[in-house]
Amino acid sequence: MKPSVKSVLTLSLLVAHAAIVPSAFAASATGNWIWITAGRTNNNVPHKENVLSLKAVGATLTGKISAPGTNGVPVDTAIADGKVDGDNISFAVVRQNGTNSFTTLYTATVTPEKLVGKITSGRGERARTRDWEAKNNGDRSEAAAVAPPKPGYNEQGYKIVNETKFKDLPIAEVEKYLADHPDTVILDLRPPANYAAGHLKGAVSLDVTDDDHYKEALKPLDKKKRYLVHSVTGHYRTVRALEYFETNGFEHAAAIEGGYQAWVAAGKTVVQ
Repeated sequence: MKPSVKSVLTLSLLVAHAAIVPSAFAASATGNWIWITAGRTNNNVPHKENVLSLKAVGATLTGKISAPGTNGVPVDTAIADGKVDGDNISFAVVRQNGTNSFTTLYTATVTPEKLVGKITSGRGERARTRDWEAKNNGDRSEAAAVAPPKPGYNEQGYKIVNETKFKDLPIAEVEKYLADHPDTVILDLRPPANYAAGHLKGAVSLDVTDDDHYKEALKPLDKKKRYLVHSVTGHYRTVRALEYFETNGFEHAAAIEGGYQAWVAAGKTVVQ
């Protein structure tokens, strides 16, 4: 028996519907996604929300991340180079810190409930990759505000104001200080990779970034010698070294006001 015209049409519609359904219900990156960045409880830094708002159109992905800024109020940062490949997405976020820019790469597989993937920050040997999971956040596209840092501290909870007896020397006074005290030891407190890229002539690299071990790095120093210290911008690494010097009876020390960035901005000589 030949199938009726009605039966053929019905079967054709069912086949077409079956082909459409998987596409219609496939996971889409479009929407708002949230994850929490844990604060440093020992530094009284609160946990912070990150809300990622995405729009996927074909293979193109656009959007922004809302997260608390330096004053605790949420700010938006646009994503870049966003791509969609089936259920997989990737994009970059570029942030500025003074004159430096830092790129973070995000990759994830999309489900209706969450994004699961990796976050990679840094480059080359200093690149760090960690797991990442962001949950569907419904209609909310803005992160919650947090309390601003205490005066004299940055958003990571590190003290950035020098309140020791040791002076911050303006760039204009640094060269005279070194000429008057030729025995001065210049301590570059930035990460070793920064030091390798360029440093003051004669400077010694001493990384004091690690919260748990920076005192071990400073302990071998001779308390009777004279030190001139600097970090990237003269903030928390410089302050923690000066506080250590004062607490442990060092006799002579000073800091470069504004750190390495101020030195370079003033057109002063650096070497590699």
